[in-house]
Amino acid sequence: MGTQQQKHWPSGANRRFTEPIRMAQFHSHSQRKGSGAHSPRSDAHVPCLGVPNRITIAVGNETVLVDRVKVSTLAEVTKSVPEITRIVVDASHDEVSANIAQACAPTLFGEDVVVVIEGIDNLNDDGVDSLKAVMADLPENVWLLLTHPGGVKRKPLIDAAIKAGAEKIDCKEIKRGPDTASFLIKEVTRHKRKMTPAALNSLVESLGQDLPALTNAIGQLCSDVEEDPIDEIHVRAYCEGTAPISGYAISDSLWEKKTADAIKLLRQNTLESDAGRVGVTTITALASGLRSMILVGGSAPGASDNEVAREAGVPSWKVKTLRKQWSRWSGDQRKLASLVVALAEADPAMKGGIKIGSALDPEQKLFELEKLVTRTH
Repeated sequence: MGTQQQKHWPSGANRRFTEPIRMAQFHSHSQRKGSGAHSPRSDAHVPCLGVPNRITIAVGNETVLVDRVKVSTLAEVTKSVPEITRIVVDASHDEVSANIAQACAPTLFGEDVVVVIEGIDNLNDDGVDSLKAVMADLPENVWLLLTHPGGVKRKPLIDAAIKAGAEKIDCKEIKRGPDTASFLIKEVTRHKRKMTPAALNSLVESLGQDLPALTNAIGQLCSDVEEDPIDEIHVRAYCEGTAPISGYAISDSLWEKKTADAIKLLRQNTLESDAGRVGVTTITALASGLRSMILVGGSAPGASDNEVAREAGVPSWKVKTLRKQWSRWSGDQRKLASLVVALAEADPAMKGGIKIGSALDPEQKLFELEKLVTRTH
């Protein structure tokens, strides 16, 4: 397996540091080639296996899809060369133009590099000129991986990348609701498995519209369940003990500022179920509940419950509850912001407990979850 070094120009400083990281293996048997025009792909749920284009651009703001493009593209390049260096350039840096030129410049020993520039819509004018110049005359040892959220800002850069032979991959946002089901069906197919409609519905009912949680669940089910198709019984067995519905009950109690109820439910679920899975599903439910509450709270005045539900990607019957929750938090923005940070910090600690070798034992997980819940008091 090829090795990869990472170099990163952080914002606020024109310097770089190196950190070795491990890359996942992908099955690829193609040999390294130069760039060539490719047709745009819109099925970013399917990793592009084989040697990638010298320039790849992911366009859209669906995080699940953009992350998948980054992982698969970097893995392909790593498989194509014995040793690779990844350089991450901060698109919003004042000296981004010089950083792009330096990152993509030919080296004395022909070092192979992947230059990652996320959010190229944030490039200043000099950065735009520098990127265009690099794409027009890309050294043989350099691959470019670009992301753009879509929209009109710096859209000509997308056209310039395609003209330079880039592969454009569509990562536009998946609207929560009917499109979620379509996405999940493709996810199951990607794993070369089948799942009954009842099983998919059960999964969505348990985990909500959180795409990362849903994709992780599908991956786990496809790995653990030998029978095909995966049915509702398998989904219920997977969810039983993970307390996904109770996780959302904890979320509702938390965002309604019923701290005591939330802690009681949390302790009960931890006693009855595997603490590692309870931690993951509880954090997922809290994050999903927070996102839904903020989206509903920020909806247009006078919008109907159905209109708000479509925009926020939640069931219409849930809108009234979310509005009530938002009314309790709208005047406490500072504490809400601190909880966003706390959730982000707790997420990796909880997810580290799914497999053997976790950093936190069950008691520590419960302590961290209770500490998070009590911050709402």
